[in-house]
Amino acid sequence: MKIYLSPSMQEANVYSYGNTNEEEQCSKIAEACEKHFKRNGYDVKRAPKGQSMEKNIEESNSYKADLHIAIHTNAGGGKGPMVMVYSKAASNLKYANPVYDALEDNSYSGDGYGVRVGSDICGYMPAELKDTVAIALYCECEFHDNKTTAKWITENTDSIAQAIVKGVCKADGKAYTLPSKNQKLYTVQVGAFAKEENAKARLDEAIKAGFKDAFIKITTV
Repeated sequence: MKIYLSPSMQEANVYSYGNTNEEEQCSKIAEACEKHFKRNGYDVKRAPKGQSMEKNIEESNSYKADLHIAIHTNAGGGKGPMVMVYSKAASNLKYANPVYDALEDNSYSGDGYGVRVGSDICGYMPAELKDTVAIALYCECEFHDNKTTAKWITENTDSIAQAIVKGVCKADGKAYTLPSKNQKLYTVQVGAFAKEENAKARLDEAIKAGFKDAFIKITTV
């Protein structure tokens, strides 16, 4: 199953705590989601931080995702999560209900706003529900305009991500695999360079060869 993760790019939505914003925290949630989804056997593509919603929709459709998950935090003076869908069709509710339940169980207040049709909440159908080919979930994970819940979000991005992944696993009838404690990670190095341009050239070669997780690590010697 292929999942596309689309974190909010709304950096203007400032949090009431922590000198941070919706784009920053939702990117952290999406990054954690990617890690937990992959551990549980899913194919995942995550939009980079700050990429436009239009580009995210284009990538999701090109990727031929089975499930598109938009990750946001809310405003308006409330508490608790909400999951929006295009319609209450069974195919949408299959994922929306367990994801919402997991987010609610994990939430600061233990309460929320349920699974709602996007147009009923926004007065229009959000593009990530309307224009994506995949089944789409628009997750409002918690409210960021309340200092207490904004602080909670910043301290619980990983548990929020795990809640989303647990909900999807439940929908698919899969047992959720917990992170391993003291797990060993083996890093493969393909070169060390004194010049940045040479390192970037080798990184480009690795990515073009199919090693999409390749990265540059800077070490002082």
